[in-house]
Amino acid sequence: MFANLTAAAFDDPDFKEDSVRELVIVPILSRLGYLPSGGARVLRSKKLRQPFIRLGTRNHPVTIIPDYTLVLKDKPALILDAKGPNEGVLDPMHVQQAYSYAVHPEIRCREFALCNGRELAIFSTDHADPLLHLAFDEFESRWEEIVKYMSPEYLAEPARRKFAPDFGFKLHRLGFSHDSALVMFGTRLNLFGRVNDNLITASANTEFAGEPHCVSFDFSPSMLPTIVSGLPQPLAEQFCEALGRSPFMAAAGLAIELDLVAHLGPETQGQSESFMPLIIEQVRESRFNPEAVAGDPNDVPPHVFKLRDAFVIKHGPEDA
Repeated sequence: MFANLTAAAFDDPDFKEDSVRELVIVPILSRLGYLPSGGARVLRSKKLRQPFIRLGTRNHPVTIIPDYTLVLKDKPALILDAKGPNEGVLDPMHVQQAYSYAVHPEIRCREFALCNGRELAIFSTDHADPLLHLAFDEFESRWEEIVKYMSPEYLAEPARRKFAPDFGFKLHRLGFSHDSALVMFGTRLNLFGRVNDNLITASANTEFAGEPHCVSFDFSPSMLPTIVSGLPQPLAEQFCEALGRSPFMAAAGLAIELDLVAHLGPETQGQSESFMPLIIEQVRESRFNPEAVAGDPNDVPPHVFKLRDAFVIKHGPEDA
């Protein structure tokens, strides 16, 4: 993304703010999908008609014109101010100036950012601490976090930032091919949904590189009896019946545990984001695992069948 640029370049006294703009910020905005025109576009050095904010009876001057205003459907979404490599992106004065521009009545965007080449800091107008603070050497390795706070899709729908990243995409970026066999043990599934007569999908959570991820497993309805075969028969019957009637969903609450073989599926567009499901090829073993888990796997819509509500575990005479 940055050609042969390295962090050492920022120590060159001739590497100034204009170099930061052209060699660091422009490649970032281009990769994020911003264009000079269209629904997600960049405005350069947008001037204010009234360069002040009214505070009580006094006018508070806005003393900067940020280099970039990211605009979505003609509305400012984030302002980005370039700084020279020796100007701190966390300097209170620089942060305050960018904040003043972001909250100006002619702009009114919730987020703003500063980049001096060495670092990128992204702020919310609602919080004092940065939402994201990265060193240049982290821009590539933590690119997904930049996407989460600066890309058009996330600025348009900030609630999507709460979604766990997709595990399938991570595997794809690590170089796993679509015909690589993925052997997974102790996979505990949660929410099942019948997509159509030929496809059922189930979700699971996993930790990868110290971060929680969401996994989607797709399989043919013909595999459902094998997948629920580890459940006591009455529970298996109730679970399958729930998937066969509206809303065609059932929550396993992580009580269905599988050893399975899968492969990476194609990129799929969901309601809010795209993902890459894992296609189940074989179920080697299915187990009923009623052990409680951290969090609340039953946190699903009230009209969805919940497997954990259909059984009670008795540990001794006192539970009889």
